[in-house]
Amino acid sequence: MGKHCVRSLYKKLLCISAAIIMMSVILLPSLPLKAVYLDPQVQFFDTGWIQRSRNTDLYYFNYDNRTLYLKGKPIHCGNRAFLHNMLPDLRIYVESDTTIYGGEIHIYANTKITGPGKLTIVPNSSRATLVRPIYVVNGSTLTIENAKLDLTAQASRGTCAAILGEGYRESLVIRNSVVSAKGRTAAIANFGGGISIQNDSIVFPKFGSVRNGSIYATSTSNDYAKEVRISSFYVTQQPAYQVDGPVGDYVSFKVATSLRPWQYQWQRYNREKSRWEDVTFSGARTNRLTVTVTEDMYSWRFRCVLTYGEETLISNEANLRVVAKITDQPASQIYVNSGSTARLSVATQGTIMRYTWQYYNESTGRWLSLTEGGNFRGVNTNQLEVKGNSSTQGMKFRCSVMNRFGYSVCTDGTTLNVRN
Repeated sequence: MGKHCVRSLYKKLLCISAAIIMMSVILLPSLPLKAVYLDPQVQFFDTGWIQRSRNTDLYYFNYDNRTLYLKGKPIHCGNRAFLHNMLPDLRIYVESDTTIYGGEIHIYANTKITGPGKLTIVPNSSRATLVRPIYVVNGSTLTIENAKLDLTAQASRGTCAAILGEGYRESLVIRNSVVSAKGRTAAIANFGGGISIQNDSIVFPKFGSVRNGSIYATSTSNDYAKEVRISSFYVTQQPAYQVDGPVGDYVSFKVATSLRPWQYQWQRYNREKSRWEDVTFSGARTNRLTVTVTEDMYSWRFRCVLTYGEETLISNEANLRVVAKITDQPASQIYVNSGSTARLSVATQGTIMRYTWQYYNESTGRWLSLTEGGNFRGVNTNQLEVKGNSSTQGMKFRCSVMNRFGYSVCTDGTTLNVRN
């Protein structure tokens, strides 16, 4: 074969190769593999081809760091999803508070939501029968880290969950974030790969628990929690549910939180007005409230309102039971000669309704009321008389003092020693 023919064949091969390369450049971008779809405005492919012209003042996508930036302006999507993500390890960065109206975020690959702004999603539920502001499928993991989310799914019918998994191998990780989720069916549910809450806690419902990839109303209930709030700001020590306050004494209520609140404010429930009101007792704006008990505090209820930034927590209620104050009571040991009478007395402060002297029954381990007569006199007064003999030797006594509210307080135990 001549040199001319070889050159001619070589040129033809070059032309064919160039044509193949050009067709590849033209055709490959149209293949929507592992894509990020922003419907209705934009779609991005993981081939590196980006329709930069469709970035808007609402959001911006940076392919180099795989980050979708939300710029803080309202995004209206009608009744279509805002985002279908098939791009692995996409990061949604909320630069400032952003609300998505009508749209949802559908996640088909591992995705992280983060940023200083709060992301609010309000789907269009007027005609929908399946509403899920965030829907995670395909065994993907959604990570919410250092973020603030407010999600609502409240269609009149059908399945409505704020954050919903497909029920296969999807996982949800919430870390150092504030998440408010409401759904008519469930708030957060159906994550077959599990839900992990790190450095945060379920602050509402108070007894909410994570089980089987969903959040339930309690640790034993089979009912999904329909409203959930997760936060790194939570109560670590609640005030005691019930405190007995002797008239004239001090009682204290205390709370502790994971983060130091910006503000404490203790309140009491006003039964006459049926509302909670701020109090001004000692420590009313600290984590420890101290109250001097008076009889008019009958069955008062207290709670603490704690504020951290935009977040507000309310502690459990603490119930104050006003009881009589025992100002003087018998010694722990009393001695009497056989045949003589021992006298045990108690002094109190407050309006007293009844005194009841009791003895300790060794066989049952219970305190039982004494009966008037025989060895005992004054069993329903503030002074008990006991005859010293072999029957009363070693008996233990105490007095139960009931005030006008029906609350009782008891003296310490007293042991009778009879000398022969």
